[in-house]
Amino acid sequence: MKVLVFAKQIPDVNQVKFDPQTNRIVRENVPLSMNSFDRKAVEEAVRMKEKFGWETAVATMGPPQSKGILNDSLRMGIDEAYLITDRNFAGSDTLATARILSALVKKVKPDLVLTGKYSLDGETAQVPPELAVFSRYSFKSSISRIEPGEKEGTLRVEHENEHGSEVYTIPLPAVLSVSEKINRARAVKPEVPDMSEKIKELNAADLGLNLKGSEYSPTVVSGTSSLESSRNVQMLPFDGSVYEKVYSIIKNHRAAGGSTEELALKSPHERAPVILGVALDDPQLGEEISTKISQLANAHDLRAVIFGNIDPSTAELAGHEYYHYSTESVEAFTDALTEFIREKSPKYVVFPSTVRGREAAGTIAARLEVGLTADCVDLEIRNSRLIQYKPAFGGGIIAEIYSKTDPQMTTVRPGMFTSASPESPPKIFDLEYTPRKVYQRHEQIPVPSEYAPLGSREVVIGFGRGVKKREQVDDLLKLANLLDAALGATRPLVDMNFIPRQQQIGLTGFSISPGVYIALGISGQANHVVGIRYARKIISVNSDEKAPIFQFSDYGIVADMHEFAEGFTKYLEKRSGA
Repeated sequence: MKVLVFAKQIPDVNQVKFDPQTNRIVRENVPLSMNSFDRKAVEEAVRMKEKFGWETAVATMGPPQSKGILNDSLRMGIDEAYLITDRNFAGSDTLATARILSALVKKVKPDLVLTGKYSLDGETAQVPPELAVFSRYSFKSSISRIEPGEKEGTLRVEHENEHGSEVYTIPLPAVLSVSEKINRARAVKPEVPDMSEKIKELNAADLGLNLKGSEYSPTVVSGTSSLESSRNVQMLPFDGSVYEKVYSIIKNHRAAGGSTEELALKSPHERAPVILGVALDDPQLGEEISTKISQLANAHDLRAVIFGNIDPSTAELAGHEYYHYSTESVEAFTDALTEFIREKSPKYVVFPSTVRGREAAGTIAARLEVGLTADCVDLEIRNSRLIQYKPAFGGGIIAEIYSKTDPQMTTVRPGMFTSASPESPPKIFDLEYTPRKVYQRHEQIPVPSEYAPLGSREVVIGFGRGVKKREQVDDLLKLANLLDAALGATRPLVDMNFIPRQQQIGLTGFSISPGVYIALGISGQANHVVGIRYARKIISVNSDEKAPIFQFSDYGIVADMHEFAEGFTKYLEKRSGA
């Protein structure tokens, strides 16, 4: 068995700056290192070598200075290293990158390819599924455990998503992207010698490619802008009136958000282009996407069509037509949606930016060899182009992107668009397909029921290092229940197993966009702040009046988080008569 890991050298996203004078990203003197998820993929390969005797290799695509992360991988215990470097590959987007990397897969012929689930500078999660398509390998994302399968030529893997985890049998050869949970990567021991002489350089000719990255790439970055914090914190006194004030902020937001407007769809002309929204798994996100495509349809004389697996009786979907395919398998769903897109030839396709939504979107983009932009926070149509606004480098910079190919495809973050109540429901068509493959699922492990999904509530409470004991989490769960809120945490508390990993908020967790975010005992490190940029209101409680979190908040309270939480809980119980 041979394992090939693809790793990427990235800049420290917290130190990348934006020059408003030149509208350019400033990377000079920014430290470079291996993407943290990729380091875990390297670690997993080394463990497979140590446990099973498997051969291991690592590769990266980039300039000569990328050798540093390959040398680190060799010193960690990897056997071989490849640097893919050629000026012809400059300007490659995710599709071009996946095509180039697949040429190495065909050359090396590994049984297993490992990657990180995404790179922190781009957060697209597109290269792994696209690489799997071009390599003709099986694929599963966000893997937290890998073991040999019961049958030869298979692996048993645990896949994480927003709702828990699932255990699958995956046939080899396969591409797997690994999650934060899979392991703790070892440090390189200082006594291990430099091994850079073992690195093999490969160019386009070596890989049998006649490809220019900038020409093959279907997506174009047409502009960038800096996303500065526009919040001006208002400090609230920690006295008897503070709970009424916080409750009023939440109540007023819910009142404003609850006034859903009614959406009347215009009838498009007979040959109107189709804008297709994908409603996968999550009814709320399905409503948000269907509302956005319907608004764009009204503005640009388009036909708004939805394809999804959501029971139409569980969601108010807006659109002209809803094609319903009832399946829990993302592989079956992806096969059916690929066929549907080829048949209907939509002009635009909007996917949910969830773990399974990204799997489907990346796979379909590679099958059709079209552009895809991930994790967008806004969309508009300009001169028939779908202009997609995507955060990059940890969310501090917004890139404006369009695609040169049709259909023009994107994934969008939950909570970015409001839901409107459709004046009339779409016409519903129930579909049947015969999928080409469905991976065997052995078990489904949900997140404990006391933890609401982070994207399912208008109010989210987050806690940090101010929590010292597991029983203190139970107190915060009680507060969350009284507020009908979801409970999340920073990474250190997840690493301590105080809360499920699906509740982690931040750069290596989930980005959230609730109406109100209440940060309790959170210092405000950049890795957490990038995950809450799109919350509409942020209320922070910290005993340190100089805590950085206040710079990113709308309201601040200098207080002990436990004293505040206990007082707020009693206030809410009194209001409810409990």
